[in-house]
Formats: sequence, C-alpha cells, structure tokens
Amino acid sequence: MRHVLTALLLFSLAGCAGADRPLTLSEFYGFCWPMQQGSGCWDDNLCEDYRGFLQQEQTSKAECIKGCNEIETMEWRQNALRGCDGSIRNATDWCEKYCRRLFDYGNPAQAE
Repeated sequence: MRHVLTALLLFSLAGCAGADRPLTLSEFYGFCWPMQQGSGCWDDNLCEDYRGFLQQEQTSKAECIKGCNEIETMEWRQNALRGCDGSIRNATDWCEKYCRRLFDYGNPAQAE
C-alpha cells in the first residue's frame, strides 16, 4: 500500500513540472478558445484580441498584466451583454498567466 501511495504522489508532482516554463502563444490560445465554445462568444475575436496583444513585445510583467486588464475592460464593454463574462474572465486569467510566466521563466519563443 505504501508503494502505491508513493507512486501516486510522484505522478501528481510530475504533473506540476510544466508550470515552471513560459506559456507559448499556441498554449494560451488552446486554453482561451475552448471556454468560448457554448457561450455567447461564438467567434474567436476575444482570444484573438488577447493573442494580438501578447504577440507584441512586453516591457515588464506589470505592464503586460496591465494590458491584459485593459483588454478585459474593452471586452466587457463590447461583449458582456452577449453572455461572454466567463469567457472574458478566462481569457484575462490566461493572459495574466502568460505575462507572469514570460517574466518569471523566460521567452516563450524559446519554448516552442
């Protein structure tokens, strides 16, 4: 029984190893887009707006996160009445994660 518990612990810890690297733009999009399906945000303009921002050179983690929040405000104004609130929050969360990992772990272009 002890060996089974040890194996389960090792497998669960191995799943966390991927968090110590930057996200790629493809990964960002992969986490952003599925949340839009089945919501009032039927097109991918929401994720494309965030991805377009993230493709630009980012000068600092704080400025990158600030940009994510500015896009969120713009998206709320344009899409909140369409039932996009969950999709907008999800996209902003992943945008912020992208920024944090970019500055905490390096250039995502090197991870692709």
